[in-house]
Amino acid sequence: MVKTYIVTPNYNGVKFLEKYFSSIFNQTYNNYNVIFVDNSPGDDSIGYITNNYSTEMSSGKIKLIQNPENYGFAKANNQGIEKAFEDPECEYIVCLNNDTEIKEDFLEKLVLIAEKYPKAGSIQSKMIWGQNPDLIDSVGLEYSKNGLGFNRGAYKSFKCYNTEEEILGCCAGACLYRRDALEDIKLEGEYFDEDFFAYYEDFDLALRLRWAGWSAWYCPDAIVWHYKGGTEKPLSDFTVYYNWRNYTWTIFKNLPNSFIIKNLHLIILSEISQICLNLLRRKYVIFKTKFVAYSQIRTFLNKKSKIRKEENFDELKKFFITKWRL
Repeated sequence: MVKTYIVTPNYNGVKFLEKYFSSIFNQTYNNYNVIFVDNSPGDDSIGYITNNYSTEMSSGKIKLIQNPENYGFAKANNQGIEKAFEDPECEYIVCLNNDTEIKEDFLEKLVLIAEKYPKAGSIQSKMIWGQNPDLIDSVGLEYSKNGLGFNRGAYKSFKCYNTEEEILGCCAGACLYRRDALEDIKLEGEYFDEDFFAYYEDFDLALRLRWAGWSAWYCPDAIVWHYKGGTEKPLSDFTVYYNWRNYTWTIFKNLPNSFIIKNLHLIILSEISQICLNLLRRKYVIFKTKFVAYSQIRTFLNKKSKIRKEENFDELKKFFITKWRL
């Protein structure tokens, strides 16, 4: 069994940890450690772990990183990945949200597919909506020509998507990344772009993996229940700000100028729609969102020039769709 590390960022997630840890320590695959990165000093998650899993902590099965404040999803994952890579035996990173519960053979199935496809930089699990288990949460990422990102299969029946297949990229809420792939696309010392803080960081990573020539595959037998919205509500100012700011940054960081120009009408329509819809919802933070997004475009154009590009853009573009849903 190859060594695998589970990396989990945590923000005010103590209420989810009983299911999370119970399912992790019931796996058929045993060669793994957990790196738990806590972003919530006001929450009692660390206390819960030390009180209930002292044996696992003393043995090194659980390793804790405690941040003094919320460093964000991207940075917390990077901290966990760097810690895992201190172990030369670590070959795979499984990014797993705190508000999840995994099936007993989850790790085993992910690793089997990763071993089957050595050029796969990431492997996607089948994420089921925990509060509505008849529905899918995500079976990968879809990226539209207008720059909008979608969770593939979201809200469809859990009985769908039972075929192992190549996809654009993986949702970082519950997926496996190959160590070699992450080290290959590391940019300015980061795997996930920490400027993103939260949201769209996995789209950015998926596109950079594709640019570098790494594929992504979907594993329908790796089942996880995701109790989505557990730490941040979908229509909060926080979500509006980071989601729609990072939408813009992802476009200008990852897509060729020629593609942006060709699809500029779609991108502009998407930007206008975001503003109008959020104004209808009285989410006036959208003005700040777009001001910040465009005032810092130069930073992301500079990052674009540093992305490792081994693959022809046609190999990325063939996965793009045209889809509208805000």
